[in-house]
Amino acid sequence: MKMHILFPALSLFSLMACSQYGTVAAPPDPLSIVPYPSSLEKHAGTMNCSDKLVILADPDRSVQKTAALLAGYIAGAGGPAVPVKAYTGARPEGAIILAIDRKAPAGEESYRLEVREDGVMLRAREPRGIFRGSQTLRQMLLAGQGTGKKGPSLPCITISDAPRFPWRGLNLDCSRHFYSKNDIKRYLDLMACYKMNVFHWNLVNDQGWRLEIKKYPKLTEVGAWRTEGGKRYGGFYTREDVREILDYARERFITVVPEIDMPGHSRAALAAYPEYSCTGGPFSVSTRWGIHTDIFCAGNDGTFRFLEDVLAETAALFPGTYIHVGGDECPPFKWHRCPRCQSRMKEQGLKDERELHGWFMRRIASYLETLGRKTIGWDEILEGGAPAGTTVQFWRGSDRAAEAIERGHRAIVSTTGYTYFDYGLAVTGLSKVYSFEPVPPGLPGDKEGMVLGSEANMWSEFATPENTDAKLFPRILALSEVLWTPKEKRNYDDFHRRMETQYVLLKGLGVRYGGESEPGFLKIGYFFRDLGILFRIIPDDPEVAWHTVKLYLGL
Repeated sequence: MKMHILFPALSLFSLMACSQYGTVAAPPDPLSIVPYPSSLEKHAGTMNCSDKLVILADPDRSVQKTAALLAGYIAGAGGPAVPVKAYTGARPEGAIILAIDRKAPAGEESYRLEVREDGVMLRAREPRGIFRGSQTLRQMLLAGQGTGKKGPSLPCITISDAPRFPWRGLNLDCSRHFYSKNDIKRYLDLMACYKMNVFHWNLVNDQGWRLEIKKYPKLTEVGAWRTEGGKRYGGFYTREDVREILDYARERFITVVPEIDMPGHSRAALAAYPEYSCTGGPFSVSTRWGIHTDIFCAGNDGTFRFLEDVLAETAALFPGTYIHVGGDECPPFKWHRCPRCQSRMKEQGLKDERELHGWFMRRIASYLETLGRKTIGWDEILEGGAPAGTTVQFWRGSDRAAEAIERGHRAIVSTTGYTYFDYGLAVTGLSKVYSFEPVPPGLPGDKEGMVLGSEANMWSEFATPENTDAKLFPRILALSEVLWTPKEKRNYDDFHRRMETQYVLLKGLGVRYGGESEPGFLKIGYFFRDLGILFRIIPDDPEVAWHTVKLYLGL
């Protein structure tokens, strides 16, 4: 729902700091890992990072890059400057070894980490498993700073680890508010630290078009800017910006999924190219939140040529499997009054505008198939008949996900009451996020694999780059554990204990984290804040408005 470099050293002050809740924090614990591993065994002894430390890395290029990042983590945790050398099979004393090993735990993100007094062995079958294990080691190194004579000290342990879900994402809305290239890199690095692996990049909405499209320059000349507070506000990402961000994400084994929303949430595009609307405009880039009735015309063949050109350039830029096409919050009033859309319905044998919406999305999905891409859409795409094979992202309830899974759709379950971090803590507090279960109740065991995972949805109607940290953190840590750690190993009391260490680490990483909860009565305050938006939505989409009311009432 749309309503609505990086390794600074932990200072001695931050290690001794009080938590923001007013109690004196215990010394950071290197085993207070988030998300918690599948299996962790503690052994006697410690390993000290001395100035003799060396990283020996598998010759695989990706593992070598991970080794270089790990050397940076050690330096950032107050350790020595660590050389990186090739691993040849020997295990010298004082070495951290990163080894591709086909006998390591199965799974491309699985790994086995052993810390002994004489060194560290990190093994995995795939380079991304090595990287995930390096993030566990990163947290341990940061928490172990100051415990050794010449660098961090690590407890001897054996960890065998693998994720519960393959899709662990952050959806960042860069359309309502523009986040700089460096903002995005910073969030990618923080995502990696907590083993999140999908960056859902929301690039298009009524309030801004953020992606450079060479064939349609007015999308960014006009659509990327709006008047706010009497000033020109906005920005966009050039192709070079996108490639730089993609490279940064790739080194951290994060998949980037662009969202190009259609047929609704298209006001910024129509401000640039009004001929693809039902009325011909003119339009301006919107300065208000909520749902807009000006959408792409489904009866105009030129609309589809335009969208196919945009998607072709998008697919050429983004190498991943998926492109998200939105499909949500699309009021059909202009279609109902548009002769071309009504003619399209008659031509295709469609009984109403909801079926026209389904036809629109199926046509787009078919085109994406010709580009070798798969389609993701929000759960509204089910209402008019979702394209076969489409992955559906659910924001309005897991019951819808269960129905879609039974019909053969894979699901990303990111429901509002648990994963919408633009909402206040009275609605989605830390403990509530931790209680989230992405698998719908009653789903047969043989269907659970159809649930890919979930995302933290960070919409920016009520967030800016300046306060996004406080909305994302610490809640995204709770979600990371929900999505990584085996369900039977999750325990909120233990998670909350480990968060005392994590708050110290977050502070050392420059994260301006927020609180854990708010009084429940503040729900009504958030409701009144959103009331103006709600009244604009009611005539456009009563179902969305009623869903919002139920969320605030806790129904």
